[in-house]
Amino acid sequence: MTGLGVAEVTGEFSAEFAPLVHLFEELHQSGIDSGAEVCVYVDGVQRAHLLSGGRAPEALQNVRSVSKAILSVLVHSLYQRGVVDIDAPMSDVWPEFGEGGKRELSLRLLLSHQAGLVGVDRRLSVQDVLKWDPAVDALARQRPYWEPGTDHGYHDLTFGWGVGEYLRRATGLSVGHLVRRELGLPLGLDLWIGIDPTVVERIIPFRQVDAQASRTAADVVNLLEDRTSLFYRSQMNPNVSGIENTYPYLRAEVPGCNAVTNARSLARLFAATMTHVDGVRLWDARTLREAGRLRMRRPDRVFGRERAYATGFMLPDPNLPQAGLEVDSFGHYGQDCSLVFAVPERGLAFAYTSTQLNSRLDQYARFDHRATRLAAAVVESVSSDKS
Repeated sequence: MTGLGVAEVTGEFSAEFAPLVHLFEELHQSGIDSGAEVCVYVDGVQRAHLLSGGRAPEALQNVRSVSKAILSVLVHSLYQRGVVDIDAPMSDVWPEFGEGGKRELSLRLLLSHQAGLVGVDRRLSVQDVLKWDPAVDALARQRPYWEPGTDHGYHDLTFGWGVGEYLRRATGLSVGHLVRRELGLPLGLDLWIGIDPTVVERIIPFRQVDAQASRTAADVVNLLEDRTSLFYRSQMNPNVSGIENTYPYLRAEVPGCNAVTNARSLARLFAATMTHVDGVRLWDARTLREAGRLRMRRPDRVFGRERAYATGFMLPDPNLPQAGLEVDSFGHYGQDCSLVFAVPERGLAFAYTSTQLNSRLDQYARFDHRATRLAAAVVESVSSDKS
Protein backbone atom coordinates (compact mmCIF):
# COMPACT_ATOMS: atom_id res chain seq x y z
CA MET A 1 0.00 0.00 0.00
CA THR A 2 1.11 3.57 -0.62
CA GLY A 3 1.16 6.20 2.12
CA LEU A 4 -1.00 9.24 1.38
CA GLY A 5 0.63 11.76 3.68
CA VAL A 6 -1.71 11.17 6.63
CA ALA A 7 -0.83 8.48 9.16
CA GLU A 8 -4.46 7.41 9.46
CA VAL A 9 -4.93 6.60 5.77
CA THR A 10 -3.25 4.34 3.21
CA GLY A 11 -4.24 3.27 -0.26
CA GLU A 12 -3.85 3.24 -4.01
CA PHE A 13 -5.73 5.40 -6.49
CA SER A 14 -5.59 6.95 -9.94
CA ALA A 15 -5.10 10.70 -10.18
CA GLU A 16 -8.71 11.73 -10.80
CA PHE A 17 -9.69 10.43 -7.37
CA ALA A 18 -7.54 12.91 -5.47
CA PRO A 19 -10.68 14.74 -4.16
CA LEU A 20 -11.94 11.43 -2.73
CA VAL A 21 -8.62 10.86 -1.00
CA HIS A 22 -8.57 14.36 0.51
CA LEU A 23 -12.10 13.90 1.87
CA PHE A 24 -11.24 10.47 3.30
CA GLU A 25 -8.24 12.04 5.03
CA GLU A 26 -10.36 14.91 6.34
CA LEU A 27 -12.92 12.55 7.86
CA HIS A 28 -10.14 10.76 9.73
CA GLN A 29 -8.39 13.93 10.88
CA SER A 30 -11.66 15.23 12.34
CA GLY A 31 -12.42 11.96 14.14
CA ILE A 32 -15.60 11.38 12.16
CA ASP A 33 -14.27 8.11 10.79
CA SER A 34 -11.87 5.25 11.51
CA GLY A 35 -11.71 1.56 10.70
CA ALA A 36 -12.96 2.39 7.21
CA GLU A 37 -12.44 1.25 3.62
CA VAL A 38 -13.45 2.69 0.24
CA CYS A 39 -13.21 0.94 -3.11
CA VAL A 40 -14.11 2.18 -6.59
CA TYR A 41 -14.39 0.23 -9.83
CA VAL A 42 -14.86 1.89 -13.23
CA ASP A 43 -15.63 -0.22 -16.30
CA GLY A 44 -14.72 -3.40 -14.44
CA VAL A 45 -11.32 -2.20 -13.22
CA GLN A 46 -10.39 -1.18 -9.67
CA ARG A 47 -9.40 2.49 -9.72
CA ALA A 48 -9.24 3.42 -6.03
CA HIS A 49 -8.84 1.50 -2.79
CA LEU A 50 -8.41 3.41 0.49
CA LEU A 51 -8.00 2.10 4.03
CA SER A 52 -7.90 3.63 7.48
CA GLY A 53 -4.49 3.25 9.06
CA GLY A 54 -4.37 -0.02 10.94
CA ARG A 55 -7.11 -1.63 8.86
CA ALA A 56 -5.56 -4.55 7.02
CA PRO A 57 -6.57 -5.13 3.37
CA GLU A 58 -7.93 -8.57 4.29
CA ALA A 59 -10.09 -7.26 7.16
CA LEU A 60 -13.81 -8.06 7.21
CA GLN A 61 -16.85 -6.62 8.95
CA ASN A 62 -20.61 -6.87 9.28
CA VAL A 63 -22.26 -4.53 6.75
CA ARG A 64 -25.77 -4.54 8.24
CA SER A 65 -28.47 -3.86 5.62
CA VAL A 66 -26.11 -3.81 2.66
CA SER A 67 -26.78 -7.53 3.10
CA LYS A 68 -30.09 -6.90 1.33
CA ALA A 69 -28.26 -5.66 -1.77
CA ILE A 70 -26.11 -8.80 -1.77
CA LEU A 71 -29.23 -10.98 -1.58
CA SER A 72 -30.80 -8.99 -4.41
CA VAL A 73 -27.79 -9.44 -6.69
CA LEU A 74 -28.09 -13.17 -6.01
CA VAL A 75 -31.84 -13.26 -6.73
CA HIS A 76 -31.52 -11.42 -10.03
CA SER A 77 -28.67 -13.70 -11.09
CA LEU A 78 -30.81 -16.77 -10.40
CA TYR A 79 -33.83 -15.18 -12.07
CA GLN A 80 -31.82 -14.46 -15.21
CA ARG A 81 -30.95 -18.17 -15.44
CA GLY A 82 -34.55 -19.30 -14.82
CA VAL A 83 -33.82 -20.83 -11.41
CA VAL A 84 -36.44 -18.65 -9.70
CA ASP A 85 -39.40 -16.59 -10.88
CA ILE A 86 -39.59 -13.18 -9.22
CA ASP A 87 -43.15 -12.55 -10.38
CA ALA A 88 -44.71 -15.92 -9.49
CA PRO A 89 -46.40 -16.44 -6.10
CA MET A 90 -43.87 -17.29 -3.41
CA SER A 91 -46.27 -19.96 -2.16
CA ASP A 92 -45.64 -21.96 -5.35
CA VAL A 93 -42.34 -23.09 -3.81
CA TRP A 94 -43.13 -22.32 -0.16
CA PRO A 95 -46.73 -23.48 0.40
CA GLU A 96 -46.91 -22.42 4.05
CA PHE A 97 -46.22 -18.85 2.99
CA GLY A 98 -49.66 -18.69 1.40
CA GLU A 99 -51.31 -18.41 4.84
CA GLY A 100 -52.76 -15.12 6.02
CA GLY A 101 -53.97 -13.98 2.62
CA LYS A 102 -50.55 -14.23 0.93
CA ARG A 103 -51.33 -16.92 -1.64
CA GLU A 104 -50.57 -14.63 -4.61
CA LEU A 105 -47.81 -12.54 -3.04
CA SER A 106 -44.74 -12.48 -5.32
CA LEU A 107 -41.06 -12.30 -4.51
CA ARG A 108 -40.89 -8.98 -6.39
CA LEU A 109 -43.30 -7.39 -3.91
CA LEU A 110 -41.20 -8.58 -1.00
CA LEU A 111 -37.97 -7.40 -2.64
CA SER A 112 -39.45 -3.93 -3.25
CA HIS A 113 -40.75 -3.62 0.34
CA GLN A 114 -44.37 -3.68 -0.85
CA ALA A 115 -45.41 -6.98 0.75
CA GLY A 116 -46.82 -5.46 3.94
CA LEU A 117 -44.61 -7.76 6.01
CA VAL A 118 -42.56 -5.21 7.94
CA GLY A 119 -42.57 -7.44 11.02
CA VAL A 120 -44.36 -10.34 12.67
CA ASP A 121 -46.99 -10.32 15.40
CA ARG A 122 -45.32 -13.20 17.21
CA ARG A 123 -42.80 -11.98 19.76
CA LEU A 124 -39.46 -13.44 18.64
CA SER A 125 -36.39 -13.69 20.83
CA VAL A 126 -32.85 -13.18 19.61
CA GLN A 127 -32.39 -16.94 19.89
CA ASP A 128 -35.37 -17.44 17.57
CA VAL A 129 -33.62 -15.27 15.01
CA LEU A 130 -30.42 -17.30 15.26
CA LYS A 131 -32.27 -20.60 14.91
CA TRP A 132 -33.96 -19.60 11.61
CA ASP A 133 -37.03 -21.87 11.68
CA PRO A 134 -39.00 -19.93 14.34
CA ALA A 135 -38.52 -16.69 12.39
CA VAL A 136 -39.48 -18.01 8.97
CA ASP A 137 -42.42 -19.96 10.41
CA ALA A 138 -43.73 -16.76 12.01
CA LEU A 139 -43.32 -14.91 8.71
CA ALA A 140 -45.15 -17.65 6.80
CA ARG A 141 -48.17 -17.28 9.10
CA GLN A 142 -48.13 -13.48 9.20
CA ARG A 143 -50.99 -11.51 7.66
CA PRO A 144 -49.76 -8.41 5.74
CA TYR A 145 -50.18 -5.06 7.48
CA TRP A 146 -51.51 -3.57 4.24
CA GLU A 147 -52.65 -4.92 0.90
CA PRO A 148 -49.47 -6.01 -0.91
CA GLY A 149 -48.57 -3.78 -3.83
CA THR A 150 -50.49 -0.73 -2.63
CA ASP A 151 -47.81 0.85 -0.42
CA HIS A 152 -44.29 0.28 0.81
CA GLY A 153 -42.44 0.18 4.14
CA TYR A 154 -38.97 -1.03 4.99
CA HIS A 155 -38.85 -4.81 5.56
CA ASP A 156 -35.92 -5.03 7.93
CA LEU A 157 -35.32 -8.56 9.22
CA THR A 158 -38.30 -9.96 7.32
CA PHE A 159 -36.65 -9.20 3.97
CA GLY A 160 -33.87 -11.67 4.70
CA TRP A 161 -36.12 -14.33 6.20
CA GLY A 162 -38.50 -14.22 3.25
CA VAL A 163 -35.89 -14.16 0.51
CA GLY A 164 -33.70 -16.71 2.29
CA GLU A 165 -36.42 -19.27 2.90
CA TYR A 166 -37.82 -18.84 -0.61
CA LEU A 167 -34.38 -19.54 -2.10
CA ARG A 168 -33.87 -22.52 0.19
CA ARG A 169 -37.17 -24.01 -0.96
CA ALA A 170 -36.45 -23.26 -4.62
CA THR A 171 -32.86 -24.56 -4.71
CA GLY A 172 -32.46 -26.87 -1.71
CA LEU A 173 -29.53 -24.75 -0.48
CA SER A 174 -29.28 -22.23 2.33
CA VAL A 175 -28.85 -18.61 1.39
CA GLY A 176 -25.34 -18.57 2.84
CA HIS A 177 -24.33 -21.50 0.66
CA LEU A 178 -25.82 -19.80 -2.41
CA VAL A 179 -23.99 -16.53 -1.74
CA ARG A 180 -20.66 -18.36 -1.62
CA ARG A 181 -21.36 -20.58 -4.65
CA GLU A 182 -22.97 -18.02 -6.94
CA LEU A 183 -21.16 -14.81 -5.96
CA GLY A 184 -18.22 -15.28 -3.64
CA LEU A 185 -16.30 -18.06 -5.34
CA PRO A 186 -16.71 -17.05 -9.01
CA LEU A 187 -15.53 -13.49 -8.32
CA GLY A 188 -13.01 -14.32 -5.60
CA LEU A 189 -14.90 -12.26 -3.02
CA ASP A 190 -14.49 -12.16 0.73
CA LEU A 191 -18.23 -12.50 1.25
CA TRP A 192 -20.30 -14.58 3.65
CA ILE A 193 -23.77 -14.76 5.14
CA GLY A 194 -23.00 -17.08 8.02
CA ILE A 195 -19.25 -16.83 8.38
CA ASP A 196 -16.78 -19.63 7.88
CA PRO A 197 -14.94 -20.24 11.20
CA THR A 198 -11.60 -19.78 9.42
CA VAL A 199 -12.24 -16.04 8.87
CA VAL A 200 -13.18 -15.11 12.44
CA GLU A 201 -9.80 -13.54 13.21
CA ARG A 202 -10.12 -11.22 10.22
CA ILE A 203 -13.38 -9.63 11.43
CA ILE A 204 -13.19 -6.14 12.95
CA PRO A 205 -15.91 -5.45 15.52
CA PHE A 206 -18.01 -2.31 15.52
CA ARG A 207 -16.80 0.50 17.78
CA GLN A 208 -19.48 2.78 19.17
CA VAL A 209 -18.70 6.51 19.28
CA ASP A 210 -21.07 8.80 21.18
CA ALA A 211 -22.28 11.36 18.67
CA GLN A 212 -24.73 13.01 21.09
CA ALA A 213 -22.79 16.24 21.23
CA SER A 214 -22.68 16.60 17.45
CA ARG A 215 -26.43 16.46 16.88
CA THR A 216 -27.91 19.63 15.46
CA ALA A 217 -31.27 21.15 16.30
CA ALA A 218 -32.55 19.77 12.99
CA ASP A 219 -31.41 16.28 14.02
CA VAL A 220 -33.41 16.50 17.23
CA VAL A 221 -36.54 17.58 15.35
CA ASN A 222 -36.07 14.72 12.90
CA LEU A 223 -35.65 12.27 15.78
CA LEU A 224 -38.91 13.43 17.34
CA GLU A 225 -40.68 13.12 13.99
CA ASP A 226 -39.35 9.57 13.65
CA ARG A 227 -40.38 8.44 17.13
CA THR A 228 -43.74 6.95 16.16
CA SER A 229 -42.28 5.09 13.21
CA LEU A 230 -39.38 3.73 15.25
CA PHE A 231 -41.70 2.52 17.98
CA TYR A 232 -43.89 0.84 15.37
CA ARG A 233 -40.87 -0.85 13.88
CA SER A 234 -39.29 -1.93 17.15
CA GLN A 235 -42.35 -3.80 18.36
CA MET A 236 -42.24 -6.24 15.46
CA ASN A 237 -38.53 -6.95 14.99
CA PRO A 238 -36.11 -8.31 17.61
CA ASN A 239 -33.26 -5.96 18.47
CA VAL A 240 -29.99 -7.62 17.44
CA SER A 241 -27.73 -4.62 18.03
CA GLY A 242 -26.42 -6.04 21.28
CA ILE A 243 -25.04 -9.21 19.67
CA GLU A 244 -23.71 -7.88 16.35
CA ASN A 245 -20.09 -8.45 17.36
CA THR A 246 -20.62 -12.01 18.62
CA TYR A 247 -19.65 -15.25 16.94
CA PRO A 248 -23.13 -16.88 17.30
CA TYR A 249 -24.71 -13.96 15.43
CA LEU A 250 -22.15 -13.81 12.65
CA ARG A 251 -22.12 -17.59 12.31
CA ALA A 252 -25.92 -17.69 11.91
CA GLU A 253 -27.74 -16.72 8.73
CA VAL A 254 -29.63 -13.48 9.31
CA PRO A 255 -29.67 -12.54 5.63
CA GLY A 256 -31.24 -9.10 5.91
CA CYS A 257 -28.46 -7.67 8.05
CA ASN A 258 -25.46 -9.88 8.92
CA ALA A 259 -23.38 -10.31 5.77
CA VAL A 260 -19.64 -10.19 6.45
CA THR A 261 -17.45 -8.71 3.74
CA ASN A 262 -15.40 -5.59 2.87
CA ALA A 263 -15.60 -2.63 0.50
CA ARG A 264 -13.24 -4.18 -2.03
CA SER A 265 -15.51 -7.23 -2.42
CA LEU A 266 -18.70 -5.15 -2.54
CA ALA A 267 -17.40 -2.85 -5.28
CA ARG A 268 -16.17 -5.84 -7.28
CA LEU A 269 -19.56 -7.54 -6.90
CA PHE A 270 -21.48 -4.52 -8.18
CA ALA A 271 -19.00 -3.96 -10.99
CA ALA A 272 -19.73 -7.51 -12.17
CA THR A 273 -23.45 -6.71 -12.50
CA MET A 274 -22.54 -4.21 -15.24
CA THR A 275 -19.58 -5.67 -17.08
CA HIS A 276 -16.99 -8.44 -17.04
CA VAL A 277 -14.64 -8.45 -14.07
CA ASP A 278 -11.74 -10.78 -14.76
CA GLY A 279 -13.96 -12.75 -17.12
CA VAL A 280 -17.04 -12.92 -14.88
CA ARG A 281 -20.24 -10.99 -15.57
CA LEU A 282 -23.30 -11.67 -13.43
CA TRP A 283 -26.08 -9.90 -15.35
CA ASP A 284 -26.96 -9.23 -18.95
CA ALA A 285 -28.17 -5.81 -20.11
CA ARG A 286 -31.85 -6.63 -19.60
CA THR A 287 -31.35 -7.81 -16.02
CA LEU A 288 -29.27 -4.73 -15.25
CA ARG A 289 -31.99 -2.45 -16.59
CA GLU A 290 -34.86 -4.20 -14.81
CA ALA A 291 -33.09 -4.70 -11.46
CA GLY A 292 -32.62 -0.96 -10.99
CA ARG A 293 -36.03 0.13 -12.26
CA LEU A 294 -38.18 2.15 -9.87
CA ARG A 295 -41.05 0.15 -8.35
CA MET A 296 -42.46 2.68 -5.89
CA ARG A 297 -41.55 6.10 -4.51
CA ARG A 298 -43.49 7.64 -1.61
CA PRO A 299 -43.23 8.11 2.17
CA ASP A 300 -42.09 4.85 3.74
CA ARG A 301 -44.57 3.46 6.27
CA VAL A 302 -41.78 2.49 8.66
CA PHE A 303 -39.47 5.50 8.40
CA GLY A 304 -42.14 8.09 7.66
CA ARG A 305 -39.94 9.67 4.98
CA GLU A 306 -39.70 9.44 1.24
CA ARG A 307 -38.04 6.28 0.02
CA ALA A 308 -37.60 4.90 -3.48
CA TYR A 309 -37.23 1.16 -4.03
CA ALA A 310 -36.35 -0.99 -7.02
CA THR A 311 -36.56 -4.79 -6.93
CA GLY A 312 -34.32 -5.38 -3.94
CA PHE A 313 -32.38 -2.12 -4.05
CA MET A 314 -32.65 1.37 -2.67
CA LEU A 315 -32.77 4.17 -5.22
CA PRO A 316 -31.68 7.75 -4.45
CA ASP A 317 -33.99 9.80 -2.24
CA PRO A 318 -33.57 13.19 -0.53
CA ASN A 319 -32.41 11.61 2.74
CA LEU A 320 -30.26 8.84 1.27
CA PRO A 321 -29.01 10.15 -2.09
CA GLN A 322 -26.42 7.44 -2.93
CA ALA A 323 -24.71 8.76 -6.07
CA GLY A 324 -26.92 11.87 -6.10
CA LEU A 325 -30.52 12.72 -6.88
CA GLU A 326 -29.68 13.50 -10.50
CA VAL A 327 -27.72 10.28 -11.01
CA ASP A 328 -29.34 6.98 -12.02
CA SER A 329 -27.93 4.56 -9.44
CA PHE A 330 -29.08 1.54 -7.45
CA GLY A 331 -27.63 0.09 -4.27
CA HIS A 332 -28.14 0.04 -0.51
CA TYR A 333 -27.08 1.68 2.73
CA GLY A 334 -26.14 -0.23 5.86
CA GLN A 335 -26.98 2.02 8.77
CA ASP A 336 -24.00 4.00 9.99
CA CYS A 337 -21.48 1.55 8.54
CA SER A 338 -21.74 0.90 4.79
CA LEU A 339 -22.93 1.89 1.34
CA VAL A 340 -22.71 0.20 -2.05
CA PHE A 341 -24.12 1.32 -5.38
CA ALA A 342 -23.71 1.06 -9.15
CA VAL A 343 -24.10 3.79 -11.76
CA PRO A 344 -24.57 1.83 -15.01
CA GLU A 345 -24.31 4.76 -17.41
CA ARG A 346 -20.86 5.56 -16.02
CA GLY A 347 -19.68 2.01 -15.36
CA LEU A 348 -19.13 3.03 -11.74
CA ALA A 349 -19.29 0.75 -8.70
CA PHE A 350 -18.66 2.29 -5.28
CA ALA A 351 -18.44 0.71 -1.83
CA TYR A 352 -17.72 2.08 1.61
CA THR A 353 -17.49 0.25 4.92
CA SER A 354 -16.62 1.43 8.43
CA THR A 355 -16.56 -0.08 11.89
CA GLN A 356 -16.91 3.31 13.62
CA LEU A 357 -20.54 3.78 14.60
CA ASN A 358 -21.56 7.38 15.17
CA SER A 359 -25.18 6.65 16.06
CA ARG A 360 -26.92 3.90 17.98
CA LEU A 361 -29.00 1.43 16.00
CA ASP A 362 -31.48 1.01 18.85
CA GLN A 363 -31.84 4.66 19.85
CA TYR A 364 -31.13 6.95 16.94
CA ALA A 365 -32.06 5.46 13.60
CA ARG A 366 -30.61 8.09 11.28
CA PHE A 367 -27.73 7.72 8.89
CA ASP A 368 -24.71 9.94 9.24
CA HIS A 369 -23.29 11.38 6.05
CA ARG A 370 -19.77 10.02 5.72
CA ALA A 371 -20.73 7.56 2.99
CA THR A 372 -22.87 10.08 1.11
CA ARG A 373 -20.08 12.68 1.09
CA LEU A 374 -17.54 10.14 -0.15
CA ALA A 375 -19.96 8.96 -2.83
CA ALA A 376 -20.43 12.52 -4.09
CA ALA A 377 -16.66 12.95 -4.39
CA VAL A 378 -16.40 9.72 -6.38
CA VAL A 379 -19.21 10.65 -8.78
CA GLU A 380 -17.63 14.05 -9.37
CA SER A 381 -14.27 12.44 -10.09
CA VAL A 382 -15.73 9.96 -12.57
CA SER A 383 -17.77 12.68 -14.27
CA SER A 384 -14.66 14.80 -14.74
CA ASP A 385 -12.66 11.83 -15.97
CA LYS A 386 -15.27 10.92 -18.62
CA SER A 387 -16.08 14.47 -19.75
